[in-house]
Amino acid sequence: MKKIRVLHCPFNIGDHRWLLSRLERKLGVDSDLVIFSEPAFPGHFDRCLHINSHSLPNEIKKISFLKEALKKYDVFHFNAGSSIWDNFFPGLNLLDLPILKRAGKKIVVTYHGDDARQKDYYLKEYNISYHSEKYYRSKNYSLFDKLLDSNKKRRIKKYARYADKIFAISPDIMNFLPEKTELLPTCIALDNLLPKIKKKNTSPIKIVHAPSDRAIKGTATVVEAVKELSTKYPLEFILVEKLNHEKALALYQSADIAIDQLIVGWYGTFAVELMARGVPVAAYLRGSDLEKFVPWRKEIPVVNAQTKEELKEALAVLIENPTLRKSLGQKSQAYVKKYHNPYLFAQKLVKTYREITQ
Repeated sequence: MKKIRVLHCPFNIGDHRWLLSRLERKLGVDSDLVIFSEPAFPGHFDRCLHINSHSLPNEIKKISFLKEALKKYDVFHFNAGSSIWDNFFPGLNLLDLPILKRAGKKIVVTYHGDDARQKDYYLKEYNISYHSEKYYRSKNYSLFDKLLDSNKKRRIKKYARYADKIFAISPDIMNFLPEKTELLPTCIALDNLLPKIKKKNTSPIKIVHAPSDRAIKGTATVVEAVKELSTKYPLEFILVEKLNHEKALALYQSADIAIDQLIVGWYGTFAVELMARGVPVAAYLRGSDLEKFVPWRKEIPVVNAQTKEELKEALAVLIENPTLRKSLGQKSQAYVKKYHNPYLFAQKLVKTYREITQ
């Protein structure tokens, strides 16, 4: 049987694409990762095109690589709702999709978040959300916002036409994507991330929070909640920002409780990494999205909290009950092995590639 040749492109967000690509190779697929620009922190890739801006030389680079890739690959697995020959400007979106389709190539795309989220929907549907005034930006729906949303809708519609398979990493963005979209949450490398859980009776209790963006993570609420609780309990608050992954992981190792994002309505990679270590996690899970898009919602071990008072109440229970922390930690590890396992994801993707190329 001829090996399927797969290209992952153009980004390597959180090293997820690299991890999946290497596992796909172990499963008998010729899988490469080619990125446009090197990430802020060291990451992995097979090749970097060094495209950091929209310019004529960079457009030539894109077209040149597209010609090369057309000869080499059978499946093009794009991420972040992008592609090779793509610009965000209207009329210049995803120019290579019809070219790939005419050449008989198969197209897979994974959406990550802002590539799908649209402000008009969030303002209409949610009181506290990614786009609410208190946490992110104005509730006013400006002409720029309308143009931005319109372009995202246009891009999604184009992928709906050309993609053979569409994935999304979080349920909130499923609201914007075609019905055929499948939820495939983020995965992490599990090797050396699953130590034996020890019952923690240490003092002070260490609470960790690692915002990539304070506004959309609800960090102000987290800080206020922990500060108020610290008058009653001996706490050490660890705020992890602007550290490379290895240094951040070292800090996570000592945590008793983790707090992830309070705005988006789903948990992120940080939560998965902490759950893999047996650390109980608090985050906001939007019930309406879970009901529509997450069949395994009842198994999620994350403690659900959105407002400051809800978070304080949830944290107090965890602080006062080391046995509960241990129990939730054990459930969290089992959950990560089942629903964020890169080996299972790679198997699923390889099966998908084989089905669409038959």
